[in-house]
Amino acid sequence: VRADEAPVANQSKAEKDYDAAVKKSEAAKKDYETAKKKAEDAQKKYDEDQKKTEEKAELVRKADEKRQKANLAVQEAYVKFQEAQREFNESPSRKKSDAKKKLDDASAHIEEVKLKQKEADANFNKEQAKVIPEASDLAVTKQKAEEAKKEAEVAKEKYDKAVQEVEVEKNKILEQDAENEKKIDVLQNKVADLEKGIAPYQNKVAELNKEIARLQSDLKDAEENNVEDYIKEGLEQAIADKKAELATTQQNIDKTQKDLEDAELELEKVLATLDPEGKTQDELDKEAAEDANIEALQNKVADLENKVAELDKEVTRLQSDLKDAEENNVEDYVKEGLDKALTDKKVELNNTQKALDTAQKALDTALNELGPDGDEEETPAPAPKPEQPASAPQP
Repeated sequence: VRADEAPVANQSKAEKDYDAAVKKSEAAKKDYETAKKKAEDAQKKYDEDQKKTEEKAELVRKADEKRQKANLAVQEAYVKFQEAQREFNESPSRKKSDAKKKLDDASAHIEEVKLKQKEADANFNKEQAKVIPEASDLAVTKQKAEEAKKEAEVAKEKYDKAVQEVEVEKNKILEQDAENEKKIDVLQNKVADLEKGIAPYQNKVAELNKEIARLQSDLKDAEENNVEDYIKEGLEQAIADKKAELATTQQNIDKTQKDLEDAELELEKVLATLDPEGKTQDELDKEAAEDANIEALQNKVADLENKVAELDKEVTRLQSDLKDAEENNVEDYVKEGLDKALTDKKVELNNTQKALDTAQKALDTALNELGPDGDEEETPAPAPKPEQPASAPQP
């Protein structure tokens, strides 16, 4: 019988405190994991918002650089156009054609750079218009991330403290068990000594009863034979003395018996505070985890067994339906549908059976590691040797 199977009422205060500490630790761990997740999510949101802000700033900066270059290119194009205009106005007739071409090129260049300027302005406005968290919102997000981080740190401290409390309570159990073991040794020795102490008194009682019976017989003979009074008085006094000694001896037996019963009762109480099999708390914790694993495997095996049974019934039904369809010359598409459904169910049944075999193997392994009594690893018995075949009869 394991400690986790024992009634709670039989637990010692140290064991109850340990169980409470374990539950508190589990709750603290859950709170820490929740706070940690909240902190990670808050930090992730801040990082994403910060990244969006930085990316926009960089894109706006680059767009502004292109816009400034485009503006400069337009200004330079107008300067060249003015130079070409002046050159055209001042050129003689024979050079008017070349000057006119230069002026037209300058005018066309203006349109070209103005188009690029327009594109640069549009790109700048597009980047500038991108929605990102405001500085105030980003500050709030950062503050929330910092607060969530602090909450996670506080939760971690509480969890660490709860884990330490578990160790403290476990050590109390170990100390209590060690103290109880010492008490058990003392009480067992006391019980043994008291049991030994009763025997001499019992032997003394038997001897005194014999002596009293002999003296009473002697007194009876003395009375029947009219022996002198002083002899009869002596016998009566001897009988009285022996009876007094017998009463004292019986009192000693009763007292020793009472002391023995008290010691045995105290021993039982101390033994009741220990694990029935004398296991340490670490071993009990390990067994609790093993039991939980076995229970999960048993549930999985049971579920898969039910699933296999259901699929087996479905396969049988489909086989019967397909047989009926073939015997009754049902349309091919119906038979093909049944055949496909049967094939699919067989595949599903096969896969489920494999999963069941795997789960059963895992369960068998876990149970075998516990052993037949749930504690020791079971050593499989050697396989029986095959019987030797009888020799053939001589011709």
